Amino acid sequence: MAKAFSQKETDMILKDLKASARKYAASCGMRKITVEALAKEADISKGAFYKFYPTKEMLFFELLEDLHSEIYEACADVLMRNQGKPAYQRTAEAVLEACKLMGQSGMMDFMEQDVPFLLRRIPAEVLEEHYHGDETHIKELLESAGLEPEGGTELAAAVVRGLFLTVSHRDNIGFLYPQVLETLVYGACQRLFPE
Repeated sequence: MAKAFSQKETDMILKDLKASARKYAASCGMRKITVEALAKEADISKGAFYKFYPTKEMLFFELLEDLHSEIYEACADVLMRNQGKPAYQRTAEAVLEACKLMGQSGMMDFMEQDVPFLLRRIPAEVLEEHYHGDETHIKELLESAGLEPEGGTELAAAVVRGLFLTVSHRDNIGFLYPQVLETLVYGACQRLFPE
């Protein structure tokens, strides 16, 4: 008979599984890692893994949602802290914070290479209920901060997402990437929020 996990053990296993998923997403990618390897990192059997997640894709989907939450909560915090500043500056600082977090997380390869595949593997009803793309998050942030970009939120969301994508090209841009990013971000935000 299989041993049931205590709540403390369950919490620790979930934490370990998420930490393993994050590590592998940032290194070799989701598709190259096995359930066995993930389970081993959490010190559980392959069979026990399925008590926590029906598939490895659902674990990585939860990781994706966690990453979105971390990034957009940080952006919301920047927008709130900087309420006295002009709209273009508040927005620029929030975008720069998001880009910094994306770069530090090492997750851009996961986002670009694994996430499109991952989203095809998640049941439609789960996606419909839980998943919101960058554009939705960006629009919600702008609206909750009371920011009304020229050209509308659709354009602003697309522009901000485009700025986020520069993170994956930072090595190609080279040592001037921070200055290039800042120039692009401030230029775009001044265009979206003219004074």
